[in-house]
Amino acid sequence: MQVIDLTHTIEEGMPAYPGSEGVRLESLAGIDPDGYNELMLHFPTHTGTHIDCGRHFLAGGPDTSRNPERFIGRGLVIDCQRQGKARIIAKTYLQQFESRLKQADFVIFHTGWSRFWGTTDYFSGFPVPDQEAARYLTGFQLKGIGTDTVSFDHIDSHEFQIHKIFLAAGFTLIENLANLKKLPMEGFLFSCLPLKIKDGDGSPVRAVGVLGTTGN
Repeated sequence: MQVIDLTHTIEEGMPAYPGSEGVRLESLAGIDPDGYNELMLHFPTHTGTHIDCGRHFLAGGPDTSRNPERFIGRGLVIDCQRQGKARIIAKTYLQQFESRLKQADFVIFHTGWSRFWGTTDYFSGFPVPDQEAARYLTGFQLKGIGTDTVSFDHIDSHEFQIHKIFLAAGFTLIENLANLKKLPMEGFLFSCLPLKIKDGDGSPVRAVGVLGTTGN
């Protein structure tokens, strides 16, 4: 079994969604003089590699506290870099993967955008699915959609239509993934288990791809 870490490290100074509060890590105790280390964590639920669940945008939508099986399943990586410099992930591009989509639980968009992590370029120009592509994906029995970008909507969006289409279909969304080039296209287990937060609208996750598991 091989575990591929797909997660950015949570640390002070890390990229944060524009307008969002950044990370602050406060030391509560240290080996000297307390004999142990303990940190207080201060950051929003949508920090770093994280999930969005229905409650993020939909009144009464599912939260992070129930049904952990929603966050584990068979992964499918779609290499969106083959589209060139297109800012849109189109339905016509996704249709070539239809037979594989029928076998997947999670679709993961590998756009290559994580190479800009830590720079201002990370927050603009990244590819997202358009509404037609999003609705096309809701026709499959998926648990969720992941991406190596900061959002499923363009950074200047105020309506967040793509988020709402996916979340209304019951999908979990995973943003700010890393190291996707280390994954095969399929044949791996994807896990994005969140913290069990009452009424949680999202949560940082330790996203991983597990190779060599049975049933994939």
